[in-house]
Amino acid sequence: MGVRLKLRVLDLLRCPADENWPLTIHIFEEKKLELVPMLPQKDEQSGVVCRDYCAKKDLDLSQKSHQKQVDYLTDCKDCLRTEIVAGVIHCPKCETFYPIIEEIPIMLRPELRNEDIERDFTEKWAEKIKKLHA
Repeated sequence: MGVRLKLRVLDLLRCPADENWPLTIHIFEEKKLELVPMLPQKDEQSGVVCRDYCAKKDLDLSQKSHQKQVDYLTDCKDCLRTEIVAGVIHCPKCETFYPIIEEIPIMLRPELRNEDIERDFTEKWAEKIKKLHA
């Protein structure tokens, strides 16, 4: 089994259009692993797996008070058990949405994306996408 898309990727990703960070995520489909994965080593600064941003709790980890709201053993373990199958990554600054298709985030500007793949994704998840714009 290869590497799967996890929430912790949002600790690293920036918007390709405007380099904004952090991005948000809207999960349409996920899988929970039954076996709890081995936890990576704690980051020295944050004390948890992610260094700067906890997507599970939407917290900026540069703030000490936020670091205390994330538990390494429970929150990080639960986060790493979650595999994101489908959804969108959203840049709140430029309002661009990046689809997640079969566990792969398509981090391309809209003009560079494959129209057929984009259309299939939009049709499949139309109801959930509409709720994002409501």
